[in-house]
Amino acid sequence: MVMTDNELLEKLFEPARQMTVEDNGFSDRVMERIPRRSTRTLSRLWTIFCVAVAGALFVVFDGLQVVVRGLVMLLKMQPSRDSLLMLAVSVGVIWLLAFIELTSRVTNRERIRLV
Repeated sequence: MVMTDNELLEKLFEPARQMTVEDNGFSDRVMERIPRRSTRTLSRLWTIFCVAVAGALFVVFDGLQVVVRGLVMLLKMQPSRDSLLMLAVSVGVIWLLAFIELTSRVTNRERIRLV
C-alpha cells in the first residue's frame, strides 16, 4: 500500500499527538481567549449584504437586458482580436480565482481534520 504524504506525516507525529505537556493551564487560558467564530459570522453577514446590494442594483438598472444585449451584439458582429483577448483574459482570471479559492478551502479542511 502506498502512503500519501499526509498519511506519512500523521504516522510520524502520532506519538507527539498522544503526549501531553504540563503547562499549568496556560494552553487552556489561551484557548479561552481566542474569539469564537465571531469574525466568520461578521464576514458572512457582510457577504450577504454585498450580494443583496449587487442584486438590487442589477434589478434596478435592468442588468439582464444589458447582458442579453451584450451577448447578442457579441454573436452578431465579427469579434476583433482585442475583444477575444479581453474575453480570454477575463475568463482566465475568473478560473484562477476559483482555483485558488477551492484549493484554500481544501487546505483549510485538511488542517482542521489534522487538529
